[in-house]
Amino acid sequence: MPVSTPIPSSLETPTSDLAAGPDLDLCLNVTQIRLIHHYTVVTAKTLAHNSDSEEVFATHLVNTAFHYPFLLHAVLALAALHLSRLEEPTSKLHKEYIVLAEKHHVASLADFRASVSNIDNTNWRAILLFAGALFPYFCTASVSTGNDLEYAFGHFLSNLALTRRVRPMVTGFYDEIMSSELGRIIPEDVKGMNWAVAEAPVETELVQLRKFSEVVHQLYPPDIVDAYGYAIHVLELVFVRAAGSAKRPSDALLKIWIYLVSDRYVELLSERQPGSLIILAHYAVLIRRSEQCWYLEGVAERLLSITDAFVPSEWRSWLEWPKLQIRGDPTTPAST
Repeated sequence: MPVSTPIPSSLETPTSDLAAGPDLDLCLNVTQIRLIHHYTVVTAKTLAHNSDSEEVFATHLVNTAFHYPFLLHAVLALAALHLSRLEEPTSKLHKEYIVLAEKHHVASLADFRASVSNIDNTNWRAILLFAGALFPYFCTASVSTGNDLEYAFGHFLSNLALTRRVRPMVTGFYDEIMSSELGRIIPEDVKGMNWAVAEAPVETELVQLRKFSEVVHQLYPPDIVDAYGYAIHVLELVFVRAAGSAKRPSDALLKIWIYLVSDRYVELLSERQPGSLIILAHYAVLIRRSEQCWYLEGVAERLLSITDAFVPSEWRSWLEWPKLQIRGDPTTPAST
């Protein structure tokens, strides 16, 4: 006769009060599990610039996120946005993922503001990873705002300000970053460059923008001239850096310009001053050259559509080069 094996007491049906109803701690949130799975298996690979950095995004970031709700919500928001881009834009799932991404994004920012008052040796890794997760969301969300350019521009400006605010929190930990496992996520095209003292080369492809800078000197007061001049200077440096690499520009390189333009330039942009919009259109060219990343697809065209709509007709000749680079023809109208 077969010998029966007794069930271990730990696996027997419980007879205590625990059997009276489900333990809330055991309730599964299948949607969030699905998002985490998609992020670790798929999305993380799209954020990495090489196989070495992929491990950091897929493993280290998620492990860190389990201890910091603001980072975990940011991961869930990114995964939901990525899934939305894999669905047909008119599908129900696409819209549901967009809504889900926004909810996690809002929760992420709320928890960050509530729980982070300063940065120190205990939390700088989580804050750095959080700052990195904001940019892909910022880019994708700017395209997911429909055809209302007024709303899209407002959304862009608010995310631009958010990206700029988070960055100074981690700059003081640069040496720690480079000597830690997080140094692997820093792309080569931003390493070894002192942006504060670098000089632009005598010749760049931004020929028209340099001519525009000369015109600006004759039209505006010193504060605007300086703001535009420095924004153009940094953009030239970023373009040259991008041209010196065999790979497409990394999103880290794209963020350099966002980080370094002056507060005065951002003010002028929020006021829709023509010069600030013209410079933004040239920045969009760099984004167009980085569109191998799913979260950058359509961003350059959206920024160009915004600038084309808001720049007065007498200034639009300065947009011909960005239009040629992004659309292939300066007379091609914006896509809808």
